[in-house]
Amino acid sequence: MRLHRTAWVCALLLATASCGKKDNSSDTDEATEELKEAQGAASARRQGIVANEADIERDKRTVIETQKELAEKQALLAHQREELGSAQASLEAARTAYGNAVAARFAKLESALATLATRTDAASADARAGLQARRDQLAAKLATMRTTTDPGWAEYTKDVDTTFDAIEHDLQAANR
Repeated sequence: MRLHRTAWVCALLLATASCGKKDNSSDTDEATEELKEAQGAASARRQGIVANEADIERDKRTVIETQKELAEKQALLAHQREELGSAQASLEAARTAYGNAVAARFAKLESALATLATRTDAASADARAGLQARRDQLAAKLATMRTTTDPGWAEYTKDVDTTFDAIEHDLQAANR
């Protein structure tokens, strides 16, 4: 009996051991898969947000940099405009001074021609006629001084000065 009892206990133990472990993992397998998918989607969204935030911050820095450069350029433009105004005022003052010097030089030329006109010899009369014609051409040229544009100004003043020099030289020769 003892043997029988031992066999029976072994059989019972064996039956209990094989039937006692039931696999319930299928109950959570579907939920586990959904959880993994949700975690993956959330992680992808999180990475998208992080990348977008980084892009936005970089773009903000670029915009701030561009605004700073624009402000610097606007300040430079304002400074350049001030300098241009000052340069234009200086140019106008120089033109006025040149006009005054030309007027004084022309008055001296007129005076020298008047002195030549007091001489009665034929050579002086011929010289006076030629010099007066050249003086009249110079006077016509001087009348265009106000309308001469900046690009043509250097050539204009050179021509006026050369004409004055030639007339004055010939006038001095005639007065000897």
